[in-house]
Amino acid sequence: MGCRGRGQRSVLTRVVRVDDDGVPRAVVDPGRRLPGRGAWLHHDLQCLELAERRRALPRALRVGGLDTSPVRAVLEGGGGHQAAATSVVIEKESGLEADGHPMSTQR
Repeated sequence: MGCRGRGQRSVLTRVVRVDDDGVPRAVVDPGRRLPGRGAWLHHDLQCLELAERRRALPRALRVGGLDTSPVRAVLEGGGGHQAAATSVVIEKESGLEADGHPMSTQR
C-alpha cells in the first residue's frame, strides 16, 4: 500500500482498524484473521511512512483520522510478523478447514 509494490502474502503485513475508546487505531494483524477491512504493507518502516504521507491507510480502512503508532512500534521493533505485540485478542474460528475455507458437507 505505501510503496505500491506487490508481494506475496507471506512477505506482507496485514493492518486493521481497531476502535479503542472511540479512537481509531491501526494495529498489525499477525494471524491475518481479525474482522473488518484490512490493508497490506511490506514489513518495512519506509513502506509505512509512504502510506502515512499519501494518507493511504485512512483511505483504505475507511476512517478519517487514524493513529498508526501501534504499527510503527511493531515495524521499528523488527522481529517479524509473529513479534507483533498488540492488545487485540485473536479468537480461533471454528468450522474452517486447514486451508482456511469453510467446511462443507456438500461439495
